[in-house]
Amino acid sequence: MGPPPDVARAAVKRVLWTTLVLNLLVSAAKIAVGTVSGSMSMVADGYHSLVDGINNVVGIVVASFAYAPPDAGHPYGHRKFETAATVLIGLALLSVAYHVVSEALSSVSSARLPAVGRLNWVVMGLTLAVNLLVAWYEAREGRRLGSAYLLADAAHTRSDIYVTLGVVASFAGARAGLPWVDGIVAVGIAAFIAVMGVQILVGSFHTLTDRAVIPPERLGTLCLAVPGVESFRDIRTRGGPGAVYVDLVAFVDGTLSLREAHDVADAIEAALMQRHPEIVDVVVHLEPVER
Repeated sequence: MGPPPDVARAAVKRVLWTTLVLNLLVSAAKIAVGTVSGSMSMVADGYHSLVDGINNVVGIVVASFAYAPPDAGHPYGHRKFETAATVLIGLALLSVAYHVVSEALSSVSSARLPAVGRLNWVVMGLTLAVNLLVAWYEAREGRRLGSAYLLADAAHTRSDIYVTLGVVASFAGARAGLPWVDGIVAVGIAAFIAVMGVQILVGSFHTLTDRAVIPPERLGTLCLAVPGVESFRDIRTRGGPGAVYVDLVAFVDGTLSLREAHDVADAIEAALMQRHPEIVDVVVHLEPVER
């Protein structure tokens, strides 16, 4: 089972505040040093990190709503607020990919070599270390808290690692007197970022359109293992990785008392949640089997 909603909400916001500060620091450093040295790829990477910071701000705002308890307006809870926010991350990735391609075409046409110095290498080395730390930290906490937003943001941060390596490769090309290396590397980075963005958007689309999350036959096997259950039908699942909702029809002996039938329904719910901690709600409709 995941942590209680209040604990999860506070933990997600704490993670996002931490990564926001780190993203703003590396973004400012890359934009400043890249501008002074004339490295367009480094400046573009700085704005890429700034997008990460914007995503963190979005996540902080969303976390204030996504873990709120159900209410009259949202009787199933507010977890899809978090899923909707992952759409923004996917769109941000596609936007960054377009920006990187534009910068690459501009650098190829100008054929100007940046003045890469020791400070450029130091800043990019620190950026790489920060990206590795943030990606690991967000992915670990995303799995622990069942947060789709943190997992999506961790995927975004992993793309930053490839961007950073690409910028370093462009530095090496500049040192070798090859200005076109910057453009080629940037296009490859843009393609990778675009793929990540599409993957995130597809995952969010599946959640928002209630695509099945867990194979029904897997849950059916667990259901049949519960004493008193004779058969089942219409097992349906929806939701996302951290919050799955299940409803099903179970057939039980028609001579059972109301209390006995209720206990069977509780046992089904417990069995499913024990095997799949990502399940947050199970609705069991009981049908009688007449002897």
